[in-house]
Amino acid sequence: MKFNDLTIDQFQRIYAINSSDVLDDADKMLGVTAIIEGKTIDECRSWPMTKLTARYKEVVNSWKALPQLASKTHFKCGGKTWQPTVFTDELIAGQSIHLMSIDMSSEAQVIMNLHMIMATLCRERKWIGCKPYDGAKHAQRAELFKMHATIGQVWGAASFFLLSGQHFFE
Repeated sequence: MKFNDLTIDQFQRIYAINSSDVLDDADKMLGVTAIIEGKTIDECRSWPMTKLTARYKEVVNSWKALPQLASKTHFKCGGKTWQPTVFTDELIAGQSIHLMSIDMSSEAQVIMNLHMIMATLCRERKWIGCKPYDGAKHAQRAELFKMHATIGQVWGAASFFLLSGQHFFE
């Protein structure tokens, strides 16, 4: 599996494993590789250490390439096409309120709340334009994005929005 094909959920689990103070390096390698490969930790334990280390290094290098992912104007998820709002002046009041309720105080919080951020930024596209933002379905969108949207689809838009809208969160 390529790094860009990871779901937000897989990405968040990898981040949690990699930033853990409890796990040692070998356990981190096993956990991350198991998620990437879609295998159990026991299956990955049977791999030669060289293969495990090489795969883990690929993941770490892919992680470093994240800032280079382009922002997509739209993406498909759950059988629908979604369009992220990437400029703060295009947000409606409901989106602004939802964004202000999300903890984005650190890199860790942004990553762990990425599905919530994207559920707030995205609106479903119609043939022409987008449907109005529906705050009542925020939790449904967040769960859909967490389980089915990939990092390749959402990272560029989320990071562009967070960088361009830094003043919005101060």
